[in-house]
Amino acid sequence: MSLEREAMIVSLKNVVIPALREKGFKGSFPHFYRKTEERADLLMFQFSLWGGVVYIEISKCPPEGFTSISGEFRPPNKMKVYNIGNPSYGWHRHRLGGHDKVMFEFNEDTTNEVALQIKESMKEAEEWWESYPNWWK
Repeated sequence: MSLEREAMIVSLKNVVIPALREKGFKGSFPHFYRKTEERADLLMFQFSLWGGVVYIEISKCPPEGFTSISGEFRPPNKMKVYNIGNPSYGWHRHRLGGHDKVMFEFNEDTTNEVALQIKESMKEAEEWWESYPNWWK
């Protein structure tokens, strides 16, 4: 793992993850979930193979969990953003803000600044979880 990626993970764990916990999220890096009466909110951090970029992808599923097209049931604590969606019923995922609205670019010197931007983008996530249709209904 590169030094810049390690530094970004430390910044995320120091800045963003505590904010997620305050909002009721459970899970461990890089996958988090929050169960509500209406749905389970999902969030995932994903790094570019080429370095210097982190993506934050979000989705949601039924509060009791989800049965995939292959027939496998996953409760909310085992759901991952990438488990949601396929061409049959749609992708139902969203990438948060940042550069060109799809990624957050960083280097070793900007990880704390970028982590603060990601923390701020949680407002966008909350709006999406509230407004995006519950696709399973």
